Amino acid sequence: MNTPFSTTQNEVTTDLPTKQACPFPGHPNTPLETKATTQRGAKNSPSPQKPVRKVTKHGTLSMTADAFVKGFGREDGLIARLKGHEFSRFRTAFRNYVGIEHPDDIEHVLVKNRDNFNKGPDYEPLTGVLGLGLFTDDGKSWSRHRELLNPVFHKKYLNGLIDKMIDPIQEERDRMDRLPDNQPVEMVQLMTDMTLEVVGNSLFSQSFKGYLGEDASKTITKGLRLGMYLSRVFLLVDPPKWMSDTAWAIMHSNVKLPPPLGQFQSIQHRFNNFVDAVINDRIENPVENPDVLNLMLSASDDQGKLTPARIRAEGITLMLAGHETTANGLCWFWYLLAKNPEARGRMLEEIDTVLQGRTPTLEDLPKLQWTMACFDEALRIYPPVWMITRQALEDDIIGGNKVKAGTTVLIPICNIHHNPRWWPEPEKFDPSRFLPGADKRPSFSYIAFGGGRRICIGRSFSLMEVGLIIAMLSQRYVFDMDPGEVVEAETTFTLVQKND
Repeated sequence: MNTPFSTTQNEVTTDLPTKQACPFPGHPNTPLETKATTQRGAKNSPSPQKPVRKVTKHGTLSMTADAFVKGFGREDGLIARLKGHEFSRFRTAFRNYVGIEHPDDIEHVLVKNRDNFNKGPDYEPLTGVLGLGLFTDDGKSWSRHRELLNPVFHKKYLNGLIDKMIDPIQEERDRMDRLPDNQPVEMVQLMTDMTLEVVGNSLFSQSFKGYLGEDASKTITKGLRLGMYLSRVFLLVDPPKWMSDTAWAIMHSNVKLPPPLGQFQSIQHRFNNFVDAVINDRIENPVENPDVLNLMLSASDDQGKLTPARIRAEGITLMLAGHETTANGLCWFWYLLAKNPEARGRMLEEIDTVLQGRTPTLEDLPKLQWTMACFDEALRIYPPVWMITRQALEDDIIGGNKVKAGTTVLIPICNIHHNPRWWPEPEKFDPSRFLPGADKRPSFSYIAFGGGRRICIGRSFSLMEVGLIIAMLSQRYVFDMDPGEVVEAETTFTLVQKND
């Protein structure tokens, strides 16, 4: 799928080389092209809630078939069937589900009665990929480690990372400048490589490419895609924990597995070995780097420090999930701006006015209100994290309807973000929704980073990274796309463009 694009650069001279770049969200294996024609310079007891939500019931046979064949399926699977229904009930094989789409009900699950809902079996594949970290942990263990890690992502520590973020962004931008005239540049590849390098430098003061190779981003995407296929098993059954633990222990062992599990195992080993090597080297050879690894190594409480296994899990989580979601969010951002040139023009003017051609600083980022509103709106329309699940530990009442213990609660973020009740003209790209003074909506009608105490710990890190990438690329390039190009979304662990 080839898409011609053009860019302009804000420079005094006009005899600058042309480039091609692609702000198109897609799978790294899909060649998508753009053309730069000009460069631009305590658990609560259940209590009834009113009003009672209308219940929509879905057939077991059809939902089971969808779970097995299509997975969750934002486009045509389970999630698509739930759209527009505030409260749904269904069953797939041996599991009971409810789907909720009302912000008050989401707040009940994520905040008001959060202790009655854990992450459940749907996160087992991610536990196998990422290890036991904040994203996959639950209960007292999660609470303890969140307390330990919260300071790591405090603003005063993140401020020290700005140079570690800027350097790889600058290197990638300079690399683009050195490309021959009319050289195609795939934006998806650019965004995944750039965010991976930013995360690597900020986490470990290292380049992931140096260990994982030039195809690092493709390797990560492939691993997440394979994990999504494996997760379909958990849509049908809720295996006992010992069985899951055994399966993942084998996956992490040296026992060679047949395809496709063997591919998944190989990818997993590459990441584990890399992160283990970096951690062990830092422990044996301490250096004074203001990176996240040093902050994690020094974090402690009355129970001691983080274990190497925990540090590895948190590092892999940030490396895989953090980089993948940020990269896809940026890809959708560039795509939507290319389709909305007026919004893009206002963003470029804001960046020029605020930065005056210099490298952005932390003090500049809060001033880029329209720029970041454009990114928020992109996450509303195409949320990279498109669904949350929780499992009820005891009987509860959600939206006035009883939910039995063991029921899995689906929170389809992609549906909620497109509900016209909260978002008039939901398909319209309108960043003004996120400007100061905009119409107020229920807090849980926008949950691109989750909500409640489990809101993404890396949110501030991600937004700082995004602000720098957008500003620095926009100082040099404008990306335009062929208006006849059609984009379809595909639901892997994150929301990406469908790979045709």
